[in-house]
Amino acid sequence: MKSLLRKIITQILARKAKDYLKKHHTQVIGITGSIGKTSTKEAIYVILKDHFNVFRSKKSFNTEIGISLSILQEDESGFTSVKKWFQILRRAFMEPKMIYQKMILEMGADQPGDIKRLKKIAQPNLAIVTNIAPVHLAEGQFKDIYDIAKEKSKIIQNLPRNGVAVLNYDDPLIREMDTDAEKLTYGVESAAMVRAQNINVTTKHIEFTVHYRNQSQEFKVPVIGKFQVFVLLPAIAVAIKLGMELKECADSLAKYNLPPGRMNPIEGKEKTTIIDSSYNASPVTMEKALDLLNDVKADRKIAALGTMNELGEMTKEAHIASGRQAAQVADLLIAVGQEATTYKQGAMEGGMREDQIYTFFDSEEAGHFLENRLQPKDLILVKGSQNRIRMEKLVKVIMKKPDQARTLLCRQGDDWDRI
Repeated sequence: MKSLLRKIITQILARKAKDYLKKHHTQVIGITGSIGKTSTKEAIYVILKDHFNVFRSKKSFNTEIGISLSILQEDESGFTSVKKWFQILRRAFMEPKMIYQKMILEMGADQPGDIKRLKKIAQPNLAIVTNIAPVHLAEGQFKDIYDIAKEKSKIIQNLPRNGVAVLNYDDPLIREMDTDAEKLTYGVESAAMVRAQNINVTTKHIEFTVHYRNQSQEFKVPVIGKFQVFVLLPAIAVAIKLGMELKECADSLAKYNLPPGRMNPIEGKEKTTIIDSSYNASPVTMEKALDLLNDVKADRKIAALGTMNELGEMTKEAHIASGRQAAQVADLLIAVGQEATTYKQGAMEGGMREDQIYTFFDSEEAGHFLENRLQPKDLILVKGSQNRIRMEKLVKVIMKKPDQARTLLCRQGDDWDRI
């Protein structure tokens, strides 16, 4: 019964969302990709908000029901509460919504056909494809990375006459995507139209130079990790197409902050530092996070890694590879979830001693174990997937000010607390 009710609610909200966009002639900026959608959305918003009447959801609403919630400016899902869903429906029909010229929307794809369903609700005018990575490969999802690329490419098909496809030139699968719309590419390779060079990373920010046509501009953004340039470049490209100058983009991004759980530094107990990347994990993002752990100087480095979900046949191989990498960059490994022992296997193959590795099924239990072993100046990387893992629970245990969890951590609130 609840499944049928959810389906009906999804259809009703989709209709209301479509009506809103049509009535107000709202321009849709759509973002898809295997990783980085929410961070890219936030970067676009930070640049545009001082120059345009623009909206973005603070949540990662990227499913069929989520995109409707975003357009209708809802802050939360109804989760499993019938009462909450009817309250959302009442607001959709009875309460006026703010009118926005532009909306930045995430468009996720867990299986073939998802992008088509989302475009029926919100047809983008500006469409961004961030990257293609091996995620959502479990049974009933995608067959392989090429299947993922085929699905993601649908966001740039049938764009309006004045539409623009903003594409990651450094990703070979995206580079080959076809569209009748104008293309604006970004990357670090020389052929990219919006290009970043001279990238320098510190423990507090990233510096780089952006070149576009005959223009260049220095950027300094308070995020950590070289890979963050691929979050910032598509935002800059979108702003360029909307008529903004590079200097305006640089000024805005100087105030950019990553969403919770996306490589955020957090002060930990015992004068430690946490790199909180607990929102989600895939083999690609895990590799980049461990690279960052390697690059940052610290007296002792701890990798707290949760299972990476939805990897299908490559599950064991991916966790062994991440375990091996962790052995090269960390002094201690805390492995959590159903693949914790697979991480351990990889770490031991990589040369880590067994007494440097601890495995847990529950992230909160792992947090309490780690809490009692923290040493001043420890650097702790925390990363893992969402369902059944929830590494933000570990972060909450070891952070210095857990009373700030609802502001600093992902997936907070009464509904999440019950999951």
